[in-house]
Amino acid sequence: MSDHKMQERKYRRSMSFKSLTRLLAYLFTYKWQMALITIGVVVSTATQIMGVNMLRPIIDNYILKGDRSGLKFAVIQMALVYTVSAVTSVIYSRMMVRVGEKSIRNIRNELFEKVQSLPVNFFDSNQHGEIMSRFTNDTDVLSQTLANTIPTIIRSILTFVGTILVMFSLDFNLTLMLVIGLLVMIPILSKIIMKTGKFFGMAQANVSKLHGFDEEILSGQKVVKVFTREDEVSQEFYEKSQTLRKSLARAIINAGKIMPFLINSVNILYALITVLGVYLTINGSISVGVLAAFLSNIRQIQNPVQNVAQQANVIFQALAGADRIFEVMDMQAEEDEGIIDLTSVVVKKDGEIKPCPDMSGRYAWVWNDGKDPHYKLLEGRIEFKNVDFSYDGKNKILKDISFYADPGEKIAFVGSTGAGKTTITNVITRFYDIDNGSIEIDGIDIRDIKKDALRRAFGMVLQDVNLFTDTIAGNIKYGKLSATKEEVKSAARLSGANSFIKRLPEAYETEIHGDGSSLSDGQNQLISISRAAIAEPPMLILDEATSSIDTTTEIEVTEAMDNLMTGSTSIVIAHRLSTIQNSDVIMVMEDGRIIERGVHEKLMEDKGTYWQLYTGQLELD
Repeated sequence: MSDHKMQERKYRRSMSFKSLTRLLAYLFTYKWQMALITIGVVVSTATQIMGVNMLRPIIDNYILKGDRSGLKFAVIQMALVYTVSAVTSVIYSRMMVRVGEKSIRNIRNELFEKVQSLPVNFFDSNQHGEIMSRFTNDTDVLSQTLANTIPTIIRSILTFVGTILVMFSLDFNLTLMLVIGLLVMIPILSKIIMKTGKFFGMAQANVSKLHGFDEEILSGQKVVKVFTREDEVSQEFYEKSQTLRKSLARAIINAGKIMPFLINSVNILYALITVLGVYLTINGSISVGVLAAFLSNIRQIQNPVQNVAQQANVIFQALAGADRIFEVMDMQAEEDEGIIDLTSVVVKKDGEIKPCPDMSGRYAWVWNDGKDPHYKLLEGRIEFKNVDFSYDGKNKILKDISFYADPGEKIAFVGSTGAGKTTITNVITRFYDIDNGSIEIDGIDIRDIKKDALRRAFGMVLQDVNLFTDTIAGNIKYGKLSATKEEVKSAARLSGANSFIKRLPEAYETEIHGDGSSLSDGQNQLISISRAAIAEPPMLILDEATSSIDTTTEIEVTEAMDNLMTGSTSIVIAHRLSTIQNSDVIMVMEDGRIIERGVHEKLMEDKGTYWQLYTGQLELD
């Protein structure tokens, strides 16, 4: 076996063991409940073992001696012991279900919080369906394990150990023979278990891939139908489903070897010990009661062994799922070394800057260094200085980009797809960090600004609209949760959305779907712009924001956004050059570089790339 495979196997074992200990830690968060559950398991197991071993005195002291009154009393005692076992079993099982579900809730909550803290490149490099699989499939398997499997296994282990100890008290030699036989089984059983765990890990990964494919195809159904690719995607789904079926079947078949191996091995031991026990009984070395109790204990040992074997599938699936969940939880959260915050402020007549709990329309950068906070008004000057950037560390998307935008200016970027326009917006909001150079806002390096503060400073309206399943008012208020009804309507009027919203049957209380199917693309975009407007952002980024809107509406929206951004800075990326003619600066990008810059009239006089694009002699890709 290669060193790589050995290291991978050791890694899988350590991951699963670590995941198991972490799962138990979630359970024992509820200390007193787990204490009662533990007591219940111990009492139930002890009374179960006690009931089986009451068989010896019943046979030797009452049945063989013909003591009917003693036999009746002993049988009543046995019935009471088994009743205690059954009642405690019901109690701890119900408690375990509640503790298990609370633990799963905590795991889901922590997983969701962790996902919220991960950088954007995590979502860019993982299918949404694959991420969702960790919230659904993996946690569902864990739920079953925590609620049912773990208490079953604990009881089985206690039953096994307790029964072995009792058997040593009955007859040392017979028990020693049984223990030796069980030890011989361990290496073979261990090999089957390790292979089964590996196969279930592969199966869980295939489940995740299938879910990722499902989500991708369902969200892109229009594209599938437009290009009539139903047969092709069905075939691909079939192939992925077949891969999952084969991997899961392989795991289950391998796990299925455990029970036959255990049952047959224990049955062989039972037969051998029965023969030896009968021989010892005939010779008078042990009594009939001892033999009967001993054989009953062997059968009792078989029960916990079978229980563990039956739960093997669930255990391995749960450990594989836990590994995948904790893999995300252990990922590096988005780092933020920024120290400068952003706050809403008011400026007094004497020029003093004071923080304001409500939105005042004015913002300031604030340094909290443990002393009195230091404020600097947000003006909106943006400057790129020799910026280089690549997504993969190899292929540069931005190459030595330098430009500045003064407060209140409207800066427009045009260029073919892949020129780096959208990447400008990604690095200015620190969704990705640049490789070289610097980006400054109001003379402050954005790496010194807290990421959430930096992103609050920008209102963003993107080409791909992301709304939520909620009312129209609820979607607009996402930009400002405390907004009043009048503020919602004001934002909608500013974007031009109010005209169509008021014609809907329930107006602003109309429920819409998050996939955008309730309204037209243009209407969805207008709601998105309203959401940005209600947040009163000091700066604005429009990335192809009006691509889904007709030309007339686009002009109206552009004018409204210009009014909104008076005194601040806006960055516009657009294919329709007619909508950016009034920009203070237009920059033409090609292959990650700025090749032309200037106002519309100057660029037209130069008769360069912009002139060719505007006159139709050159088309954008």
